[in-house]
This record gives sequence, structure tokens and C-alpha cells, in this order.
Amino acid sequence: MPNKVFENPTQSGSATASLMVKVVVLDDDESFRALARAILEPGGFEVLESASVPQCLRQMREQAVVAVVLDMVMPEQDGFEAIREFKDRFPKIRIVAVSGASESELYLTESAYLGADASLEKSRIGVLCPLLRVVLDR
Repeated sequence: MPNKVFENPTQSGSATASLMVKVVVLDDDESFRALARAILEPGGFEVLESASVPQCLRQMREQAVVAVVLDMVMPEQDGFEAIREFKDRFPKIRIVAVSGASESELYLTESAYLGADASLEKSRIGVLCPLLRVVLDR
């Protein structure tokens, strides 16, 4: 997969560019972001880290991001608000919702209704790379 190329969903029309797979891991927990990076980079993904929704939006505007791994429970702006905003501004962006909260099943189920392409409990982080591949190949 390291050489796989995807269309840039943050651009439209003839301005579309082909680039290496770039993903943002958006989580307020620095250790989770580092773990996700350690899992995704050997799988051929270029990983950007973000601790907040505004920071992630800046990265999405400035770089050819194809997917966001999004924590559903964050202090300032939660994943529900983030999914709505991402899908509104970047309709083709792929979103994998993650949660480690005690009510994670509820959060992850709701994320699908809002437009997340997949969901994953943080305890199952080891399958993030193959899950992300499936999400991007559909």
C-alpha cells in the first residue's frame, strides 16, 4: 500500500490532485495520537496529528488530507460537532470515529448517523490500519 495513490477529496473539479495517502489523527490524548501514528505509518499512511478541531481544519485546508481518525469525546468541541463541520466543509473526507469512553458504543453508533464512514473502540486500535484501507477503497 505505500505507493497507493488517492484522489484529493479536499479539492474539487479539475483541480483534483493525486497524492500519497495523508490522514489526520484528531484526539486530545497525545499518547493515543502517537500510538495511532505508530500503527498507521508502517502501513503506508502519512500521519498528521491534531489536538483540536480548529487545528485539524487548518491542516485539512492546507494539505491533501483524505481521512480523519476522530475521537468522539474531546473537551472543547466533541466528535459530533466535528463530523458535521468536516462533512459540510469537506464532503468527500473519510472519517473513522474512535472512542474509549464508557459509553463508546452509543457514541460510535451515533457517529454513523452523522456521516462517519467507520467506527472503532480505542481498545481495538490494532485494526485501525486495515479498517482505514477498507474505508478508503470503497
